[in-house]
Formats: sequence, structure tokens, C-alpha cells
Amino acid sequence: MSAHSPAHVRPGRPAPHAGRPGIATLLRLVSWLLAASVFAQPLLAGLFLDGHTAWRDWHAANGMLLLPLLGLTQLVLAVLARRTGRGPGWLPPASLALHLPLGVALVGLAGTLLVHARRVT
Repeated sequence: MSAHSPAHVRPGRPAPHAGRPGIATLLRLVSWLLAASVFAQPLLAGLFLDGHTAWRDWHAANGMLLLPLLGLTQLVLAVLARRTGRGPGWLPPASLALHLPLGVALVGLAGTLLVHARRVT
């Protein structure tokens, strides 16, 4: 082991700052922003449902612009982190899979509500 190599690096694995350290940093940042945006969405909805109609535009922009953009960015960064050997194998599928069940659930719920609403007399 040389004086310049950290003791916690295993042979055959890249050093923590070798290659592209920017991918890991960006992935952490985008993950934080995505989580904040996800947690903000119901708060924004509650604010506009409470009578503050200006928050409706924020809720819409967050849901239609920011969440998809951050989700796609996280997926791309997760794939890049995996390809450079810096990320676990489950990260890219999890980044994709989180969005898909939620979308399917929303479509299923909307369809169920439509069917049941037609039965109301």
C-alpha cells in the first residue's frame, strides 16, 4: 500500500475519488432535490385546497415539470454511477421502478373511480 492510497480502498475497486467524482455528488444532490419535491407535492396541494389558489400553479409546475425532470436526471445519473462502478446494481432499476408503479396506480385508481361513478344513481 502506498502513502497516497487510502487504507479503506480494496484491491480491484476504484478509489473513492477516482474517475468521475461529480456523478456521485450530482446523484446525491438530485436525490435530495427529488425527495424534497416529492414531499412538497402534497403540501402544495393542501395549500391550494385550503383556499390559496396561487399554490395550484406551484403544485402543477412541480408535478408536471420538476418531478419528471428530476426523476429522469436521477435515472441517468444512477445508470452512469453503475457503469463507472460507483453505484449498486439496484439503483438504476429502483430509480425507474419508483415512477412506474405510482403512475400505474394513478391510472388504475382513475379507472376504478370512473367505473364506480357511473354506477352512482
